[in-house]
Amino acid sequence: MSLYINNITSKLSFEVLAKWSFFLLVMTLPLGLFLNTLFSIFFFLLFTTHVIISDRLNGNNKLTKLIIMNLPLLLPFLSLTFSENLEESAKILFKTTPIFFFSIFAVYKNSWFKNKIKTAFKFLVAGCLLAAVFCWAMAIYDLFSNGLPLIYIFNKEFSHHHLSGIVGVHTPYLALFINTALIFMLFGHDHTEKLFSGGMFYFSFTVLVLFLVHLMARNAIFCLIIYSMFYLIWNRKWTVLLCLSLSLSAIFIKILLMDNNSLRDRLFSSVNLFEKETVFKKQDKRFVRWSSSLEVFRRAPIFGVGTGGIDFFRKKEYLKRLDSEAYNLNYNSHNQYIEYLSTYGLLGSICLLFLAGHIFKLISQKKSVFLAVLFFSFLIAMLTESMMVRAWGISFFGILYITLYSWE
Repeated sequence: MSLYINNITSKLSFEVLAKWSFFLLVMTLPLGLFLNTLFSIFFFLLFTTHVIISDRLNGNNKLTKLIIMNLPLLLPFLSLTFSENLEESAKILFKTTPIFFFSIFAVYKNSWFKNKIKTAFKFLVAGCLLAAVFCWAMAIYDLFSNGLPLIYIFNKEFSHHHLSGIVGVHTPYLALFINTALIFMLFGHDHTEKLFSGGMFYFSFTVLVLFLVHLMARNAIFCLIIYSMFYLIWNRKWTVLLCLSLSLSAIFIKILLMDNNSLRDRLFSSVNLFEKETVFKKQDKRFVRWSSSLEVFRRAPIFGVGTGGIDFFRKKEYLKRLDSEAYNLNYNSHNQYIEYLSTYGLLGSICLLFLAGHIFKLISQKKSVFLAVLFFSFLIAMLTESMMVRAWGISFFGILYITLYSWE
């Protein structure tokens, strides 16, 4: 009897610890890579232990799903067989290993997450709010330390990468996490469950929108505007839609007409696809750099050059184009689709599209607007970032797996 009680206590302890490590894993996405990695390790160890000592994995005959979901891990594993740089290939493979754990948990233990996933998104909202408060507090401290007026907080020296750098999260990823929190509040949050009080809901939403604008993350801001319009049309909130449209139009015109405006320079002027950079006008070179990765693709169009060769050949293309910044900082493609095309060839692109199709099929079966908008945001983010190359994107993608399989 005593042994039975101890066994039950042990199971409950590991389950509680696994639950809180999962919540903190989600919460720390916008709070820095160190904390997120730490709680990821805790979660994998605790939850695996909980599964082993509690019961068997639920569900049978799900191996095909598991293989499809692990394509982002299988591709770098296969590239090891012909890699010219085993160390670099092994590093990329190790970085993508969390996908394996997330996929197993999502497919075989989705029932465990069903009553926890909404709470996890509440923790993400809290994490984004903490990131906003901390970034603003440190930015204001820097202003006062340098004897600058508070209005300077909107200058480029205290916005964009400088602002997100305070928590050590690259701007596009921090913006994606914030956008995800906002999407949850719009589409995934059931008001009848009162996950947020009315005042807290509007306060949190306003703070996160302001923080997103201050980050000047073009991709995420554009997506949020589209989603908000869709939400208002779907719910037939015509008065709010009209007010929002007029406000955005007024802000747009104001930004364009103001002189020495960092918002205009960042959001509009730098996106000059068909103009060359001049002394007076900067160009976002990521669009030009895509051509370097496409040149690498032409070297090995079927299977790609692999994870061990992509950086070497891409840097040679940067050198040809005299792009010293991309060469010295070893930039990736800043586009996940082109990244897979140049690294794994047509095979990798087909695998990526096949995985996306599998996810779309799952979303259509669940008939969830929240899941559709959430996944669409990730697809849009992949247009300007190689999401599956960095730990932030891999961790987020793993949580997306769990959300897709456990969301009711």
